[in-house]
Amino acid sequence: MKTNFFLLFFATIVLFPLTSCQDDGFRDIRDYYYPLRELTDGLVYEYRDVQYDSLAADYWYYRAIPTDSAYYFTKAYYKSDFIPSSLYREEMVNNGILLRNLYLFETDSMGQQQQAIGNILSANVFPFEVKEDGSELFIYQVRFQLPSQPHGSTTILINRQFQGDTTYIYEGQEYPAIHFAINGSVDQRDSIIGDIEPRFTGQEIYAKGLGLVFYARDYGEGAPSFQHQLVDRYPMTELEEQARVKWE
Repeated sequence: MKTNFFLLFFATIVLFPLTSCQDDGFRDIRDYYYPLRELTDGLVYEYRDVQYDSLAADYWYYRAIPTDSAYYFTKAYYKSDFIPSSLYREEMVNNGILLRNLYLFETDSMGQQQQAIGNILSANVFPFEVKEDGSELFIYQVRFQLPSQPHGSTTILINRQFQGDTTYIYEGQEYPAIHFAINGSVDQRDSIIGDIEPRFTGQEIYAKGLGLVFYARDYGEGAPSFQHQLVDRYPMTELEEQARVKWE
């Protein structure tokens, strides 16, 4: 049975530790999500595979959108063809970052993009407060039906568990960082071709002042694994120029 590894990769997506700890065993880590107030003009984060640097890069365009009533954050994922494949809209609330909207895109045989809207089952993207002993699970779950799935749907489940402090080196500078252990599944249901539910484990590292700098997914023996690291950040105009050069 054919597994859609593109879905496994792009749909499974997401700081620095604070030195002060609360007496109740909780810790505030809100400063270690992306630097939202610095991203009002938007930045592209370019990630490449740690093991195979010859592979094409993945590009995420992050932009913060403050409003009078709330603070929103958008993430747009671009593959190496520079065509957007997914768009996430998040909201900052008192206790963390919640996913509010998810849009996915496929290109049909005529070269036109078709849109699918995700159903958000559990909106937790990033907590602002964690138990230092790592005993909490933060659950993220979405379900969607792509145009190429007329007889089925895909459900992505990600459980995040705080693992404590680490450090990370980006562009020669060492940053304090924190990391999460990841486990989850990609449940693909199809009434015609059957069902499949690959499970995965992984890790995410967030560095203060940067956000997500490393993410890994391992789907087990016989399946691809991913270890992506942040290699560069730049304005969207630079990504647009790369696209222009590629398609000229």
